[in-house]
This record gives sequence, structure tokens and C-alpha cells, in this order.
Amino acid sequence: MVFVKTSFAKSFSIVSAILLSLSVSVQAGCAGELKASSQSELDSIRGCKVYSGNIVVDNSGAADLTLNGVESVEGDLIFSGNNGLLRLTMPVLQSVNGRLSLSNNKLLASIDMRQLASVRVFEVSVHPALNSLAFPAGLGSAERFSVTDTTVTRIDGLKMPAVGELVISNNIYLKSLSFGNMTQLTGSVTMAANSPALILDLSSLINMNEGSFRNVANVAFDNLEKISGDIFFISNSFSTLSLPKVAGIEGTLTITDNSQLSTLSMPELTHLGGALSLGNNNHLTSVDAFPKLEEVDGTLDITGTFDEVILPGLMDVRGGLNVQTSSSHFSCDGISKLKSEVIKGNAYVCKSAVSKPKSGMPGKNGSSSFDESSSATSIKAGWVGIMSVLGLSSVYLLA
Repeated sequence: MVFVKTSFAKSFSIVSAILLSLSVSVQAGCAGELKASSQSELDSIRGCKVYSGNIVVDNSGAADLTLNGVESVEGDLIFSGNNGLLRLTMPVLQSVNGRLSLSNNKLLASIDMRQLASVRVFEVSVHPALNSLAFPAGLGSAERFSVTDTTVTRIDGLKMPAVGELVISNNIYLKSLSFGNMTQLTGSVTMAANSPALILDLSSLINMNEGSFRNVANVAFDNLEKISGDIFFISNSFSTLSLPKVAGIEGTLTITDNSQLSTLSMPELTHLGGALSLGNNNHLTSVDAFPKLEEVDGTLDITGTFDEVILPGLMDVRGGLNVQTSSSHFSCDGISKLKSEVIKGNAYVCKSAVSKPKSGMPGKNGSSSFDESSSATSIKAGWVGIMSVLGLSSVYLLA
């Protein structure tokens, strides 16, 4: 019996050593940088639940690629320039502690990320065949989220409570987008050159750093209270813009060239750390959106077709003032009362019945520097870029 027990113990030790050796061997193949261009090369890591390193898949001619077995990538996961790729599947991938980047896969029509819940950086760019992006498990964490130059009509499953940087631009078929869980935007948000019919839901957002919104049909800021930097609303098609709870903006507020804007409301705003720049909002007949505004650390730059400007609580403007309107019904009498005590800057202009009201007060700290012509050019360039990717040779844009 002693002999049997001894033999069994030796056999068990040998088997354990073999299994340990195999485990070490598998783990040794689960780190480093993997460059792949075929399914067989991707399958070389299918035994790795966690892959520590970068995975780069480029120049593949395969129509289908599947990242089997990998649940977490401690590094970057990149798919780029795979000209034959139609379908990409990552069936068990849950997290990427780096960049998940997809770019220039021009035939890619389907991406399966059914379990993805966390990524440090998510980037999708130049995908003219991609119809939608979906995160069925709910994308709950992302420091940066960027989707640019695609034909997606929808992005579903965005559950992040906070994001550092958010970029959604040149997605010409994207008509609705919701960030229903998001309360914090700690970096910048850029929305530009998507579908002119885009409806944007940021109704849960409480604090944001800075933002630029262009070509938006409707945007909801029901709970936004504070903006730590500049915010721009330029060339949008909404008729109403309401920020009902915003009390302070530490930078400049620019609302320019919104051709349908007729109702503007910021009833709680008391302080602007930069300039107030309103221009060329031709349906805005009354500038009465700021009943509690007391301090403006930059300039007041208000131009357009309005009949009246009402700023009942204004006590301190550290920069200059420029108010110009094409309306003959406007009187500068109310504005002139601000000149002696409220306006601290040297520049002072107030004009009515002007054929071409001129915006901008160069040379003043915090003044508006918005260039409408350059803005229009940049937006047109974005649309031309995505149209050229789609292979459309003739593009007609309104001047």
C-alpha cells in the first residue's frame, strides 16, 4: 500500500507539473503586441481571457473576423484599413483598458460588441457602410467617446455616467442620440455636421466643462447647472434653446447663426466668466433670456434683427459693449444707461436700423472671435469629406 500511495503521489506531482507548464505557456502567449491580418492569427490568443498588450489587426482581406475567447484587453485593440472586412464579432469582450479603435474599414457593416461594458477610449472613424453601433450590455465607462465620418443612423446602449471627451461629428444620417445616464462631462463635447435633424438628449447632465454644438435640431439640457468653460451654439436649426438651471458659465457663451431660433431662455444665469456673444439669430426679436444676469467678465456683443434688449439685473461688464440691430424699432436709450457705471471697457457701440450689423470687438479680453465664414467652411468640408468616402462625386451645398 505504501508503494501504491508513493506511486500515486509521484504521478500526481508529474501531472501537476505538466499542467503548470501548460498554464505558464498559455499565459506567456497572452502578453506583448499582436499584429494580425487573418482569423488564424487572431485565434492564436483564443485561450487568453485576459490579453496584456496591444492587438492590431490591419490590412486583412477577410470578410469576417472574430475575436474569440478574449474577455479583457489590457492595452489597445485596433482594427484599421481592413478593406475586405464586412463583419466584426467580439462575442465575449467585456473591457478594453486602452483604445478600442476602428478606422478606415470601408466595407464594415456590422460590429458585434454584445458584452462590452467598459473602455478607456472608444473611437470609430471613416466607416461609410456602417449602419449602427450598439452596446447591448450597456457601455458604462469611457473616458473618451468619438464617432466621426460614418453613416450610422443610431448609437444605442450608452450608459456612461461621466465622460471626459465626447466627439460626434460628420455622421450625416444620425438623427437621434441619447446620453440619458450622463451627469458629468469633464472635458469637451463636440457635436457637428451630423444629420440636420439630429435630436440630442443631454437631459441628465449636471456639470460640463466646455462644448460646441452645430447643426442640431433639438437639444435637451433639463438639469445642467454649471459650465466650467466656453459653450458655443452655432448654425443649429432649433427654434428653442433653453438652459433652465444654469447659474454660472465660467467662459464665453456664443449663440450665433441659428436661423430658426425664436425662443431663448436662461432664467437662472447670474455670471459669465467670458463674453456674451449673440449674433445673426434672425428670428430672435427680443433678447430677454437673461433676467438674473449680473456680471459679465468679458464683453457684451449682441447683433441681429431684434427689437429690444432687456437686461434688468446687469451690474458689471468688465469689457466693452457692442449692440447692433437692423430693426428700426430698437432704441439705444436703455443700453445707454449702462455706459457710465456698468460698462468698464472702453469700446461702446449701440446702433439701430443698421443694414449689416457687425459682430465682434477685436482686441478686448473675452470678446467674441467667431468667424461665420470660417465656421461654414469647416462644416462644408466635413460633409464633403464623408460624401467623398461614400464615393459621391457631385455634392451640392447651400452657400
